[in-house]
Amino acid sequence: MNIKLFIDKIFETAKNMQLNDFEIYFTSSENETIKVFKGEIDTYSNSQNMGISFRVKVNERMGYSYTESLEEKDIIPLIDRAISNAKVIENTDVIEIYGEKNIYKKIDSFNPNLKNISVEEKINFLLEAEKTALNLDSRVKNVNYCMLGSGYSENIIKNSKGLDLFHNANSIYAYIAVVVQDGHSIKNDSAYVVAKNFSEMNSKKLATEAVTKALKKLNSIPVESKVYNVIIENDSFADLLGAMSGIFSGEAVQKGVSKLKGKLGEVIASPIVTITDNPHLKDGYGSSPFDAEGVPTQCKHLIENGILKTYLHNLKTAKKDNTKTTGNAAKGGYKGTMGISSFNLYLEKGNQSFQNLLTKLQNGILITGFSGLHSGLNSISGDFSLATEGFLIENGKITKSLNQITSAGNFFDLLKNIEYIGTDLKFNLSGVGSPSILIKNISISS
Repeated sequence: MNIKLFIDKIFETAKNMQLNDFEIYFTSSENETIKVFKGEIDTYSNSQNMGISFRVKVNERMGYSYTESLEEKDIIPLIDRAISNAKVIENTDVIEIYGEKNIYKKIDSFNPNLKNISVEEKINFLLEAEKTALNLDSRVKNVNYCMLGSGYSENIIKNSKGLDLFHNANSIYAYIAVVVQDGHSIKNDSAYVVAKNFSEMNSKKLATEAVTKALKKLNSIPVESKVYNVIIENDSFADLLGAMSGIFSGEAVQKGVSKLKGKLGEVIASPIVTITDNPHLKDGYGSSPFDAEGVPTQCKHLIENGILKTYLHNLKTAKKDNTKTTGNAAKGGYKGTMGISSFNLYLEKGNQSFQNLLTKLQNGILITGFSGLHSGLNSISGDFSLATEGFLIENGKITKSLNQITSAGNFFDLLKNIEYIGTDLKFNLSGVGSPSILIKNISISS
C-alpha cells in the first residue's frame, strides 16, 4: 500500500477507536555502497529499511508499538499493541505528544540529481581514485580501502494534535585508505569527502590527499615524553568532540552522568570557544526542520564565549527541568525509543589560518589523529589517554613524523586551555565539525 495512504488509514482507525492523543512516525532509508580493489569491483550492496511506529497516550501513560508491514490487516494489531503497552508500563515520566502551532524552517536537504548518478559513474570514480593513488608515488604499496556510499532518508510525523510533517534528505560520500612504505617504515592514512552534489567530488584530489598524508608519516621518530603545547587538527578535534557530545544531553545531566550538571551560566571553556548545534546549516549532514517529536528545530549555542548556555532537550527532559525543549529529540529508527541528539554540532571557527597557528605555536606537537576514542576516553570524567598520530613542530614548521605517541589529558581542561582557533572548519562523517585549535598543556609520551 502507498505509504501516505497507509498512514492516513492508521490515523482514521485510531480516531474511530476514540483515541485522542496519538502519533504516527514513519522512517525510510536506502543506502548503496560500492567498493573496488585492485581495479575490480570488490563489493556492491544496496539496502533498504523502512517502518512505522505508533505512540498513544492512555491514562497518562505512553504506549508504543511498531511494524514493517504496510498491509491494512496489520493496522488494528499495531494500535492494540500500543494500547496494551500503555496499560502495563511502569514508567511514571510524563511524556507529551507535540501539537503547538509553529512555522517550520524550509530545509532543502534533497538533491534529485543524486538519484540520476549511475552505478557505472560511481565505479569509474573509485577506479580513477585507486589508480591515481597507486601511480602517485612508488612508495604507495596498496590501496586497502576505496569505497563510495550514497544514502537517502525520509521521515513523516502525523499526530492527533494536527502535525503532518515530511522531510527527506540524501548525500554521497567517498573514502580511500592507502599503505605506503619506505624501507622498513610502513604507514597508512586516509581521506574522505561528503557532498550533496556528485560534481563537487574529485577522485584525483581525494587520492592525492590520502597519499600525501601517508607519505608525510614515513620514517617517524620518537619524541621526549613531557607536557607540550599542541595544535589539534580539525578532523581530530571533531572526532574528540563527537565522542564527548553526550555531555550536553539533558537526559545525561538528569541521570548524573554528565559533568556539566548544575553549570548552566558558568564559564566552562576559553572565552574564544563557542560550540553550536545548527539543524539549519546549509548542506549540513544532519540538517532538518523538525526533530523526532515534530518539534521545530532551532540553532543554539551550547557554549557561547566559554559560558555553558543550554543542554539539549526533548519534551520529556525539558518538562523535568521546567524549561522548553530545544528540539533535539532523536530516535534510532522506527524501532528506537525517544532519546536526544545533536544535528550539526561544531566548534565555531576562529580567525587564525593554519599557518598562523603554526607560527604562534613555534615549537610543539601537531596532532593529526586519535585512536581508541571509545576505550581510552571516559565520557563522564573527560579523562583520556589515546594512541595518537602527529608531527613535531619546530620554529613554526611541521618537521618530523612522530612514532607511537600517546596523548593524555582531560577534555574539560582542554576546553579551558584553547588559546587560538583556526578558520579551517571541517565536518566528519558523523556530522560533527571543528577547525584546528591551539592548546596548551597536553601530556605526550612516546
